[in-house]
Amino acid sequence: MKKHFYPLPLAALLLAHPAHAQHTEVVERAGANLSWYGGPDAAPTSFINRHSQDGLYFGDAYTNTPYGTRAGLGLGLGLRVLRVGERGQLWAYDLGYDWQRVGTDITSVSNVDWSARTQQGSYQRYAADGRTYLHSHNISLFVGYGHRFQAGTLHLDALAGPELAAVLASREHGQGTFNNGYRWTTDAQRSSAGVDGRLRADLIAWHGRTGLNASYSLGLISAQASLVGGPARQSFGQTVRFGIAYLLNN
Repeated sequence: MKKHFYPLPLAALLLAHPAHAQHTEVVERAGANLSWYGGPDAAPTSFINRHSQDGLYFGDAYTNTPYGTRAGLGLGLGLRVLRVGERGQLWAYDLGYDWQRVGTDITSVSNVDWSARTQQGSYQRYAADGRTYLHSHNISLFVGYGHRFQAGTLHLDALAGPELAAVLASREHGQGTFNNGYRWTTDAQRSSAGVDGRLRADLIAWHGRTGLNASYSLGLISAQASLVGGPARQSFGQTVRFGIAYLLNN
């Protein structure tokens, strides 16, 4: 009868092997990002709206459409939990923060001058130069699925999946000149909060515990969806991230 019990420990080890082969990794990442807008209503140039009274400028100037196509450089960091399967399958949960900038070149200033005497306004359009940047603070949650490819001491993590980004606030800053040397500046809040659903592809090339990270996110919700009046406008955020990653646990 004893010989029938000998295979049992071996069978238990075989059944337990997949559980031991799977493991969890915790990764921190940091780096830079390039952000811009795409879509039919994203544009490389725009103009400044402002007001004056009897030739004296007053009030807040702002960019007519700050959702530009010029990529701006920002910064970001994140923390990732990776579940690695026995055959190299990957499940990732990544919580990140990004400070993003999007640039728009300014070609003109649109000004309405109000007369204190008649209370009527007159419209002027001036050629201008300069640039505005739309700054935003974002918290993102990325859930990815993929595979780990290994070649000796090197391995590559390839992931793809949905990303949900909460835009905490966005504000524009810009400066330039118009009307033969007059200076224009902007410092205006654009929105207080918002949500963007995205698709994201993500790569990390590892050597030991250090890796190089790159990712691309494509927004699916128009940044101008909440604008009131006029036709629906479509400007979708796009972000490329690149930086370093470090494995915190063995």
